[in-house]
Amino acid sequence: MGALCVRLFQPLLLSLIAFFNAEQGIFSLFHLPYWSQFLLGIIALDALIYWQHRVFHRVPLLWRLHQVHHSDQALDVSSAVRFHPIEILLSLGIKAIAILCLGIPIEAVLVFDILLNACAMFNHTNVRLPQYAESIIKRFLVTPDMHRIHHSVRFKETNSNYGFCLSLWDRLFHSYTEQAQGGDEQIRIGLPRSQNTNKASLKTLLLMPFTSPPPSTRNVTHSKKP
Repeated sequence: MGALCVRLFQPLLLSLIAFFNAEQGIFSLFHLPYWSQFLLGIIALDALIYWQHRVFHRVPLLWRLHQVHHSDQALDVSSAVRFHPIEILLSLGIKAIAILCLGIPIEAVLVFDILLNACAMFNHTNVRLPQYAESIIKRFLVTPDMHRIHHSVRFKETNSNYGFCLSLWDRLFHSYTEQAQGGDEQIRIGLPRSQNTNKASLKTLLLMPFTSPPPSTRNVTHSKKP
């Protein structure tokens, strides 16, 4: 279900919005050349995804939806599309508003969608890069080791490393965690403070936002406890 929404409906709808909104929006007001609109459009959308991710952790109603993604207890490439359909639709609406307001070119929308999906699959994989490659790549892109920390059951670690593509946002906005407590081998994946180790069914995941009260996001966001 997540793959259908993310791979089919999202790029199609966003591309149509960009196509019919050509030469409109904030970019056109400044008469920016095409190449700068293209680059700024990609960077702006990636920054938007970063902040959207942070908001979904902070707002209790939105966390109810986002917890479906964090309920995965073993990260692999399928985790990249393990989102509740309502969250995907909300994200689609947020990106659509940004595209309309900024006037992002259709080419930038398509390239960003490819980058976002590729990076999401990459940083959710259950692999480790060689240490020398890891240290270089994570200066620019979010790596599996960097994002794995975000899926830790520890509040402080869950509420860090929000980025999906560019890694600079976490450093710039002070949400970067260099290393998990106890090291990468000791990371326990799943919902914060969850003791449940049972695998959820499709029905359970779809109903989770409505039947499973999540921990207070006020505590999730600011707790200093491990």
